[in-house]
Amino acid sequence: MSKFRSPRNVARAVGRGFRGRCPRCGQGRLLSGYISPVPECATCGERLLPYQTADFAPYLVVFANGLIFTPVIVFLSMSRYASVWLTALLVAAALANALTLLPRAKGAAIALLWALDIRANQ
Repeated sequence: MSKFRSPRNVARAVGRGFRGRCPRCGQGRLLSGYISPVPECATCGERLLPYQTADFAPYLVVFANGLIFTPVIVFLSMSRYASVWLTALLVAAALANALTLLPRAKGAAIALLWALDIRANQ
């Protein structure tokens, strides 16, 4: 039996993972709970457990949040419109953004590893 495998569409897989769907079929759920990956897709049976993302998704979320909110908060703190309430509102928005992005980033990271066939312990 040949080890050759047809290439997987990375963009489509990552898009499906970002939406929380199986990177192979796009139908089954990728996560159970908040960020716990399912062992296999309930629809197509694809094994997803070998694709461990470790801390990749939180790093992506922290980077994205820093890229978005740090310049705004720094600019605001240096302007004459600075207020404690506005800064607190921006920090709350950053927290809400992080909590919203984390499961999506986790799904996208699992799907990326699946598309590139990078398994744990290889």
